[in-house]
Amino acid sequence: MPFSYSWSGVGMVFLSAHKFGGPKGVGVLVIPRGYDLTAQLRGGGQEMGRRAGTENLIGIAGMGAAITAAIGDLASGLWDGVAQLRNILESGIAAAERETISVGKESPRLPNTACLMTPGWKAETQVMALDLSGFAISAGSACSSGKVRAGRVLGAMGFDAVDAACAVRVSLGPETTEEQVLRFVQAWTQARTKARARAA
Repeated sequence: MPFSYSWSGVGMVFLSAHKFGGPKGVGVLVIPRGYDLTAQLRGGGQEMGRRAGTENLIGIAGMGAAITAAIGDLASGLWDGVAQLRNILESGIAAAERETISVGKESPRLPNTACLMTPGWKAETQVMALDLSGFAISAGSACSSGKVRAGRVLGAMGFDAVDAACAVRVSLGPETTEEQVLRFVQAWTQARTKARARAA
């Protein structure tokens, strides 16, 4: 999504290249001019005493190319199409299950991610059911792979731990098709129907 460091209230910006199509293991920290950053690991003079080691020049160049490409994708409206598919997915889920909450639906958010919370249907159960149908979804945030406990962010948004433990994350991309989205909605609906029947 569009971003400018000049927006008010921004103190520092941390970017991971792999989040916008760049190489893994490289990122950038943008700090205000004149800010005195305290070194956490002392290094040589080539890093102005801010960090140990040598910069990953190839990774940095790859990250720069990825930023350029990402800006082009934004300008071309590529991600607007992905947002439309996400909306189709959420509308299909809402039609099948009124209790399901599309977290953040009324707020500005990333175009490629849906967070679906269905009270009473554990996230890990949903992940397994959709996996059996050929779809990979996640329980929890992208930064907590392998963890099944509810994330702090949902708690901060006002959801209790029981409901937050029922949230799954569905990610789409520019290659995702409407047909795939509709097949996902059908598989999710079938899995929900089975889960409801078992609970009865």
